[in-house]
Amino acid sequence: MIELYSKTNSSTIRNSVDYMFPDPSRNKHKDSMSDDTLHQHRSQLGVVLDRTLTYREHLTRLSAKVKTRQSIISKLSSSTWGADANTLRISTLSLVYSTAEYCAPVWLNSVHTKNVDKHLNAAMRTIGGLTKSTPLKWLPVLSNIAPPKLRREHALLQEWKKYGDNPLLPIHTDLTALENVQRLKSRKPPWKTARDLTKDNFNISSKWENDWTIENPDNQKLVINPTIKQPGFDLERNTWVTLNRIRTGHGRSGHMMYKWGLRDNETCDCGCESQTINHITTECPIRAFKGTMEDIHLVKEEAVEWMKNLDVKL
Repeated sequence: MIELYSKTNSSTIRNSVDYMFPDPSRNKHKDSMSDDTLHQHRSQLGVVLDRTLTYREHLTRLSAKVKTRQSIISKLSSSTWGADANTLRISTLSLVYSTAEYCAPVWLNSVHTKNVDKHLNAAMRTIGGLTKSTPLKWLPVLSNIAPPKLRREHALLQEWKKYGDNPLLPIHTDLTALENVQRLKSRKPPWKTARDLTKDNFNISSKWENDWTIENPDNQKLVINPTIKQPGFDLERNTWVTLNRIRTGHGRSGHMMYKWGLRDNETCDCGCESQTINHITTECPIRAFKGTMEDIHLVKEEAVEWMKNLDVKL
């Protein structure tokens, strides 16, 4: 038993040392080395670590998990039927985001977060019933879920404050010792990000509002506060989808269908050369809404009735 333990233990230690402190002489012939040798990984508490802490392998695997869960959400919805926005939002947070944000404070600075974010964007797009051409800034607003990057930074700051406020935790001493540690900028350690967020008095709602103000895709100035639920969350699925496509200006209008290569022309049946959503809503003599865009945004009764009877399925 002792001999067996010694052999197993020495092998484990040797592998760990080789992983953390690789022999430079082994890199002389990189081109001839196998991928398994170059990309060794270790898993700790469900997070896959690589030698340079890029988290590429971890986020690739996580992306696949999130994609599977996001596809379930898409089954609950359609442009004409399905669960309402509130149900889809709660389901997305519990099923998709709970997986996507596991240990996010550890890997939030990785360049490979985009592999996960694309599926989170798809989930938010499903909640709002939005087309792929819709600007990304609209997705968090019409799903009432903060942008993924801000959610990760908020989670990191919460962890940082918890460790910093409790001197009894062993990690408290380690974080204090990091103040004078010099690291390469390319490494982007999370503790440095947390320190910078603290200095900037980071607040997720304020940051979200500020970003929306700077890069506001809302040409009609309908949305004042992007952090609150926009009117219409309780509407039937098909009416909610129509409402959001009017808000964003991206839907199955003649102009967009022609742009996507699905129609030979973009003319409206009223004779107008370009059937944009704005034309359908405010200008078309056949079907234009008699009220204002603000009435539609605020989901007034006459606006809801008009959207339900609209003969163009946006």
